[in-house]
Amino acid sequence: MAQDPNGPKGPSTKKRETREIVRMVVFGLGLILLIAFVIGNSTTVKVNFVFFDTRASLIWVILLSALLGVLVDRLALALGHRRKSKK
Repeated sequence: MAQDPNGPKGPSTKKRETREIVRMVVFGLGLILLIAFVIGNSTTVKVNFVFFDTRASLIWVILLSALLGVLVDRLALALGHRRKSKK
């Protein structure tokens, strides 16, 4: 049986290791940015809803707004696909 010229760690293993290192670096940078975002937006703000007012941490207001935006986007996409499938 012939030996692999690249040894036990072939080119595909090196690519996988590089990919994992890149993922870890991106994850670490994302985590650092998230922590900085939370620290920078920790002040309490007044939030006006239609029927009432409340005070909340700015980070929660931003995250809730982002979550609602994603939900509305997914709902619009689902309705669009549903209408296309009926035609």
